[in-house]
Amino acid sequence: MREDSFSLVVDVADELFFEHGVRAVTMERVREVSGVPLRQLYRMFRSKDELLTACLKQRDLTAREALHSYASRYADPGDNVLAVFDFLDDWFRQPGFHGCVFAGAFGEVGGAAPEVVEVVQHHKWQLLELFTDLAKQTDVVDPEEVGKQLAVLFDGAMAIATFTGNTEAALHARQAAQAVLGAAR
Repeated sequence: MREDSFSLVVDVADELFFEHGVRAVTMERVREVSGVPLRQLYRMFRSKDELLTACLKQRDLTAREALHSYASRYADPGDNVLAVFDFLDDWFRQPGFHGCVFAGAFGEVGGAAPEVVEVVQHHKWQLLELFTDLAKQTDVVDPEEVGKQLAVLFDGAMAIATFTGNTEAALHARQAAQAVLGAAR
């Protein structure tokens, strides 16, 4: 039962945080929506920051699995690099897109919650590693540098789509990624 309650609470809180923002969601609201008694909720998570950390860890795994899936669709390694930007394009066009939950959480809690900062940084480092690994599979001269450039394009597209509502940002980043790959050969 505890495992089921734990997963339920994380799923409910994740959805609430994503839809309304971290500050707007209280533990009481998580209790109301999940149906898990407040006492039990606080036994599982001593604070909202601890609950947010669990949500971000789950999001990290889910997002990276989806990205890996997109990045292994094609026989051509260059197409796999570009497919990650197709992932963004699909995501930006989904109803209810609210932007990068990691950037949002970091912006709302910042340095006040070191455990949240650690998960956000871990996620971003993992994305950089993904792009570097993808670049190593291509014929670029300096895959480490290309990986960094691709990560900036990826996060930049997310920022533009989040803050301006421009869903074309992923397509623009994809074109820039294609140019980066071409120039790095």
